[in-house]
Amino acid sequence: MIFNRITRACSLLAMLLAAGAASGQAAQGTAELELVPHPDLGQLKPEVRELLQPAVEYFTQQRATLEGRALGLAYGRMGINYLAHEQQEAAGACFRNAAILDPENPRWPYLVAVHYEETGFLDKAVDSYRASLILGKTYLPGYIRLGRVLLELNRLPEAEAAFQVVLNVDPDDAAALAGLGQVAFGRDEFDKAAGLFERALQEDPEASSLHYRLGLTYRALGQADKARAELDQAGERIPATDDPLLAFVRGHTRGAAHYLDAAAEAEAAGNSPVAIKLYEIATSIEPSNVDALLRLAELQGAAGEMDEAFMNFGRVLAIEPANARANYFVGTELERRGQETEARAYYEKALETEPQLVEPRMLLANGLMRSGEYELAGEHYAQVAHQLPGSVDVMYLLGMAWLAAGECQWANPVLLRAAGMAPADRQIMTALTRAYSTCPEATPEERGKALAAARALYDVQPDMDTSETLAMASAANGEFEEAVDAQAQAIFEALKNGAEDRLTWLQENMQRYQAQQPATAPWSAGAEVYRPEALVPGPGR
Repeated sequence: MIFNRITRACSLLAMLLAAGAASGQAAQGTAELELVPHPDLGQLKPEVRELLQPAVEYFTQQRATLEGRALGLAYGRMGINYLAHEQQEAAGACFRNAAILDPENPRWPYLVAVHYEETGFLDKAVDSYRASLILGKTYLPGYIRLGRVLLELNRLPEAEAAFQVVLNVDPDDAAALAGLGQVAFGRDEFDKAAGLFERALQEDPEASSLHYRLGLTYRALGQADKARAELDQAGERIPATDDPLLAFVRGHTRGAAHYLDAAAEAEAAGNSPVAIKLYEIATSIEPSNVDALLRLAELQGAAGEMDEAFMNFGRVLAIEPANARANYFVGTELERRGQETEARAYYEKALETEPQLVEPRMLLANGLMRSGEYELAGEHYAQVAHQLPGSVDVMYLLGMAWLAAGECQWANPVLLRAAGMAPADRQIMTALTRAYSTCPEATPEERGKALAAARALYDVQPDMDTSETLAMASAANGEFEEAVDAQAQAIFEALKNGAEDRLTWLQENMQRYQAQQPATAPWSAGAEVYRPEALVPGPGR
């Protein structure tokens, strides 16, 4: 697999990278944030000012409210905008701050390195490239750029190791072949250098700078005619390297509107991955565009990129704290992470803004059930039932909420309606049967129907639950001998199946039946049946 080949290839640079990165990371751990020398926008070209102004205004507004990684990402986005428009001093400060605040993200030391390389601080560029490759070992463009800087510094063994990492993964990479050719040339290994330059030119015929390299190599070999032919074709284009991060930076030289239009076209064509990339550029150029951020986050969530979606919905809430869509998503992600109390606050916030939303209200009601706040859960289920009168699931949950709250006179008609909508649903029939069997307001006719239903349930599938239900219904109808027998069967099934947590409840009811008394509740307080399942982490989390 490619990943394994990359990992093996990276061992060539392990010791080289460790030395530079260790010192860089140690420095980051104690560094203070820099004061960014933001350029005076009024002194820039109008077209540059127009592109930079939205990002600068957003950063200025949000700087005081963000902290930790969120602040690091804000610095990083600002740095990308500055780097794209050649504002090097401000870009470098932003990237260094981002690397301190978001230390596990390889893109920040990488862009610090690009900044150092472009401003002539090559030794610092080497250290920063190495730091980025410690964090992102599989990012091959980083090895190419590291190798080229090492060539500039005439550090040939290190440059060779960097280019070899790339060739171990892709033996035909023109940039790496050209890099090794320069290493060979620097060692006066001209035959080897010629072969490498020729291979590189074959892989990337448009890389006209290779003609110059090859011409010099032929001249060193004494092949004057071949040297002259190559030098006549020499140009400035170096071998192309697919560098997604720098492509992302370069994309900031165009306005957000261009990328928003392109993203919409990609969506229309069903190409969500491309649309995500385009929205990322657009929202980096114009970070306060809430609609674009929402669409980006929704696409990321649909693609399973939950951490990225969570972050971008958080960016929306930093701009619009009451945004219902963002509050709803953040709530769902917090629930998946087991942070139910926090999730509840976000569901409530979403409903404050858009009370007609069904999804956050259902999740809020489910959470209230799990926390034992049954009456409040019932109020929310009732609102959803009004909006979705044909939903069997909502009717069932509403009935269960009122049962758990001890309001069986409200639960019974709701469960009866649910049973009428889904007469074959065992779960609903069990709930209705137990409700009729334990509710003081139940009529003799309802108790009789409960006993008939309980016997039918037991005949179809005799187990612990149907035995217990039959015992309840029998006792409710004065059939205490049958109730004792059925309850004994339920206790036996509990012991057989290892359900010891049910024994206390079962034995309490057994004592009631033996004393000629009916059960007083359909389930024990806090029973699992009153706890709808919470959202669980999705695949890959």
